[in-house]
Amino acid sequence: MKFIAALAGLLAVSNADMYMQNPRGCNDRLNEANTDRNNANRLFDSQNNAKGGFCYGPAMSFYEGSLLSVEWTAQHGCGINEKLVCNIVLQYICSNSDADPVDLVRDGVTTNTITNNAGGATATTNGELTYGMHENYAYYQACATRQRNKGLWINDRNLGGNAATYTRQNNNANRHGYECAEERDYYPYWAPVPWVDVAILTHSMDWCDFYRAESFNVKSRWICTNNGVQAAPNNQADCSAAGLDWTEVPAHGVPAPDCVQAPLSRDNFLGNGGDGGHTNQYNWTLPTSANLACIANDNCNCALRIRYNISTTDLGVNGNRPDAGFIDWSMNGQASPIMQDPTYDASGANMTLAVDTSQFGRTFEDRSFMFHIRPRPSGVTMANRIFNLNVRGKRGNIVQTYPATEYDFVPDNLAVRSGDYIHFQWTGCDTNPAGNAGEGTDRTDRSNMVQIASFEASVPATPEWLASNTPLFDTPELRLHFSMLGQTGCRTMEELLAANNNNAGAVEQDKTNCMKLNAASPYFDGGLIRMNSTGTFYYMNTRNNNFSNRGQKGTLDVVPLLPSWALALVLIGAGAFVLAGGVAGLMLYARSHPHSPIAETFSKF
Repeated sequence: MKFIAALAGLLAVSNADMYMQNPRGCNDRLNEANTDRNNANRLFDSQNNAKGGFCYGPAMSFYEGSLLSVEWTAQHGCGINEKLVCNIVLQYICSNSDADPVDLVRDGVTTNTITNNAGGATATTNGELTYGMHENYAYYQACATRQRNKGLWINDRNLGGNAATYTRQNNNANRHGYECAEERDYYPYWAPVPWVDVAILTHSMDWCDFYRAESFNVKSRWICTNNGVQAAPNNQADCSAAGLDWTEVPAHGVPAPDCVQAPLSRDNFLGNGGDGGHTNQYNWTLPTSANLACIANDNCNCALRIRYNISTTDLGVNGNRPDAGFIDWSMNGQASPIMQDPTYDASGANMTLAVDTSQFGRTFEDRSFMFHIRPRPSGVTMANRIFNLNVRGKRGNIVQTYPATEYDFVPDNLAVRSGDYIHFQWTGCDTNPAGNAGEGTDRTDRSNMVQIASFEASVPATPEWLASNTPLFDTPELRLHFSMLGQTGCRTMEELLAANNNNAGAVEQDKTNCMKLNAASPYFDGGLIRMNSTGTFYYMNTRNNNFSNRGQKGTLDVVPLLPSWALALVLIGAGAFVLAGGVAGLMLYARSHPHSPIAETFSKF
């Protein structure tokens, strides 16, 4: 059986990069304190610039069913853009945190790639599991056993083998963790995958029915097995001819993924989108215990994956855009519409084009560090809305942080209703490259949150101002917690100067300098807070809000559950209902008491 599955919307070109900004994308980075990551094969094949990725920080925990803003930057754009066709695929993977190590999703403690044997999953260093792992070893073995899909378009490339580990983007089956190269390059994939689909953001909504129907969330897959183990044939005819079992693998059994119009971002620009200068984002409603059992047990280890698939319209055959249909094996080799570094006649002069055919049909990827999804606390039901408010960015000026960003809150402008909950939470690290611009102890990320009187202000609101205005946080203790982050062992300025021989630079680096947040943990969990007071609130980070154009500020709008006009309509309706009920009661009384004064009154109408 030949699969015609190289969807033109999945074709890619040039050196397009995809970086997850929130939650923090790793780009295969871990705890190295370098500008560039150590190992591009650690967990997955990102095909991104080695400078990308955040450094490892303590894992964050999100509440089930809460709303998380997923943010990213993509170099070559997406959305409704006449130059390209594209899609962006969001998926997550989870395991029980107390599961057998052979299945445990984790970050690991080394930047080395997990070994290609069953023992890699169980190896330990100082009592911790050594290697990072998302997909497990059994999944990779199935991929390495299964024949590659020979119905795919591979252009003019020569692949080094026939397993699904060999693709046009990975000619020699280089291993990246336990990722399956063929599955990475194509969506939807035709074999079982451990990833659960969240959303597909597409340049054309015409593809949505196809994506949703073909998702492994809802549609089972078939594989060839020999005594329950993956065998080489990838289709029923070859499987049966070999005397093996063509076996159905049930779908994940969760709802089909969301499918929406991809937000606009322009090509050749690794920055904000076209919606007024904000980072492109998708608001993900996290799964609940109804579709993820480990949540109820409060032992979910999870990771989020984002893939970016892009093609330029110059790949069209005979002038047709590639999204007009499919391109498959029949256009391989000399039949391909584009060849490596081709030469064309341009008005009588020969011109060689800069074409790398391994990059047509290219996919880019980033993944988050491991995080937890936890059950809601007692008293907070699934009817209550929970929003996540986090921090993105890394230490340094814009050149040092690129392709990440400087610090900011996520979302930086959040609107909620009275009675909604916000989970305030962020994480940082202590392994930023040495010497990067920033405040406090070198290499460290720290963020706090203090209220300011207006968005233009760059100093905390005074106690006098808070006494006559509505505070963001109800109690002085909570305000102190968000500003000081629970620091202990703090020294006064006089004590710091005395301990550091009046050296201002040493005072800034001193780990007991709580004014610079140096004594704080990289991770801060402000807890789940119910928004009771309405109004517009402004806040800032005192450590990182260095200049007016390097601002770490945010806005929070808390509106009434019902706007004034709706509340007025409800009151009018309620009043009319009460009045009608009263009239109906009097009429019933009059009917049962025909000689009463009330009956005589009604008889006059």
